[in-house]
Amino acid sequence: MNEIQVEESVKTPWATQAAPRTIKAIAGATAAVLLTAMGGSIAVSHTEAVVEADGLTRPVTLWGGSVADALSAAKVEVGDYDKVSANLHSRVTDGQVVSVERAQLYRVNEDGKMVDFWSIAPSLTEAMNVLKDSGRDGNLAAQRSTARGELPSLSEAKTQMQVQVDGKTQTVEVPAGATVPQVLEAAGVNVSPIDEVHMTVGGEGPALSVTRIKRGYTTEEKVIEFDVEERQTDELYEGETRVVTEGKEGSIVTTTYRELRDGKPVVEVLSSTKETKPVTQVVEKGTKERPAARPARPGRGTGSAPAGVWAALAQCESGGNPATNTGNGYYGLYQFSLPTWQSVGGSGLPSDASAAEQTMRAQMLQQRAGWGQWPACAASLGLL
Repeated sequence: MNEIQVEESVKTPWATQAAPRTIKAIAGATAAVLLTAMGGSIAVSHTEAVVEADGLTRPVTLWGGSVADALSAAKVEVGDYDKVSANLHSRVTDGQVVSVERAQLYRVNEDGKMVDFWSIAPSLTEAMNVLKDSGRDGNLAAQRSTARGELPSLSEAKTQMQVQVDGKTQTVEVPAGATVPQVLEAAGVNVSPIDEVHMTVGGEGPALSVTRIKRGYTTEEKVIEFDVEERQTDELYEGETRVVTEGKEGSIVTTTYRELRDGKPVVEVLSSTKETKPVTQVVEKGTKERPAARPARPGRGTGSAPAGVWAALAQCESGGNPATNTGNGYYGLYQFSLPTWQSVGGSGLPSDASAAEQTMRAQMLQQRAGWGQWPACAASLGLL
């Protein structure tokens, strides 16, 4: 073996320094040792592992590291409630299989309040058992509870399940892996997108219960009766009336938003109210005193029309003869038809009534319907 020659040291006030040749020799030896150690470390740190998650197997290669590093290399993210087969901070070993069980988010109804519940249980019934074992009591929303698809409702190979809906309970056979929609289909139950399906586990076994939800607006109308106002007028004879303004009913229309759960209202909010006011009906009653009617001789009208426009009109219509009856269906001074005569209170034939009564009823007709009742003669007299 070659000896390393060491020169005499030069002493200084604070330390002893080796000669430059000595330092080089020592440095070279140290480098060789470090190189040998590093090569051994590289060989030890090369690790092959497998990550299983979401139904996929991902092989990963690591140069040392932890379980968390293996998951990161496999691009697998782990949620707060997911279960990993090994501690995230433990060192991964060669050939190790790291598996991830995904937790599912459920909505649990506890005393009327919906709360979150996470579980890695592989079926709804097992999730309910975990819930009961934790000392919590409630029913689990069996639909729309998780974003990762439908879980089997039961974990057993084949069993019975109760389905409660619309006040009835039936028992159906369900196969292994049957999901909630498949159980409902087997029971012949259709649910709307807003109906709620809950899972319960009791003494009689697992059960699905369906709560029917109805939401929407309803409209109700309440009729408001119109009032009647009576007024007096001397334009009409006593006992006569006429409607000046037709009455119209009003209404109150209310629109309400309602939510029903199995037919029972749980939400009822007034949305809008619209009111239409009624229109008062105005009726005029006559105060004018009727003229005394002269008794008519049987079978023939008597008297003559009063002077003025009525005499002129009677002259034009009948030649001024109150007993006119030509057989054409029109009678008397003003050529009344029987229906028109009766509409103004006349009885019998107009030609049998006195001229005064015929004039009085002709005036009633004119007040109601105008001079147009005698179109030709009224026009010739300048009344139209």
